[in-house]
Amino acid sequence: MAEREVLQAETRRQNGDAVTASKTKATDYLEEWLDVYQRHEVSKVTFHDNTRLIKKYVIASVGQKALSSITAMDCQRLINAIAKAGKTRTAVQVFNLMKKSFRKATEMGYLIKNPMDLVTKPRDRAQERPSLTILEASRFLTFAKESPMYALLAFLLLTGVRPEEAMGLQWKDLDWNKQTVSIRRALKRLPNGEGWEFSDLKTVTSRRNIDLGETLTAILRKHKEEQDDAKMIFHQTWNDHQLIFTNQVGNPVDISRARKHLAKILEKANLPKIRLYDLRHTHGSMLLEQDVNIKAISERLGHANTSMTLNRYLHTHRSQSSEGVLRLDRALHAANEAPETDL
Repeated sequence: MAEREVLQAETRRQNGDAVTASKTKATDYLEEWLDVYQRHEVSKVTFHDNTRLIKKYVIASVGQKALSSITAMDCQRLINAIAKAGKTRTAVQVFNLMKKSFRKATEMGYLIKNPMDLVTKPRDRAQERPSLTILEASRFLTFAKESPMYALLAFLLLTGVRPEEAMGLQWKDLDWNKQTVSIRRALKRLPNGEGWEFSDLKTVTSRRNIDLGETLTAILRKHKEEQDDAKMIFHQTWNDHQLIFTNQVGNPVDISRARKHLAKILEKANLPKIRLYDLRHTHGSMLLEQDVNIKAISERLGHANTSMTLNRYLHTHRSQSSEGVLRLDRALHAANEAPETDL
């Protein structure tokens, strides 16, 4: 789609001229939208992901149609197909991208109305994620001690932070006296092996301070000593980004290596297979089992609201509720069996 046509459409919209159906192909408009708007509005990683989703799903489905001929039915069929394939989260992402791109097309005069306004957004149902029990988590930490990834894996398990948040931590974020860590950024790998960058956290609730506790603080102190020793040994090749979790030369930890070490530890300890991200889920579940207030858990995990936390940990909440009912039932039964006394 020529840049001149974009300017003409914008001029037409600003002048309040009647909008006419555009013959522009959807693929031409979407590629232009990605380049002109998305490339400069989002991070490189997000831009790469959005481009992949637009090309794989939207352009592949309706790309050859005239933009103005795309109907709400076309869009709904696409979203339904993605969700039906078991990719509900992807369907939600594609829905959001389509709605945003077509809204801009409407504002610029390429569409009379946004077909996505009539499309039903799929519900992103939270799946029951696997997690370790408290006993299994303790066993995991015991077997993880010999791993070079021990500090990182222990940190993920004992704080519940997202892996990319942990990777972005620097030593200045840690307060030894208060035994707290400040979560302010994430570390993102750039596409096509272009390196990495720090990314600001998007929401206020994501930016938070987390209590570490004595166990994790001790683990981090030992990790700091070992890192300082490594700096002295590899001082000529060490890249000092002040990261808490690094590889042998000071660069960010390779996430794939962390996953491999996790898998090895789980196998060695004869524990259920879980993903790196499930250490976060395990942390949340363990806090719930310890009757920690749901609001406190939500704030610690950086959730937008307590509803999100309850939705993610509903199965744990239900098991707690069932156990609570059993305890209440036993207490009432015991009270009923007790001999009556005069008040």
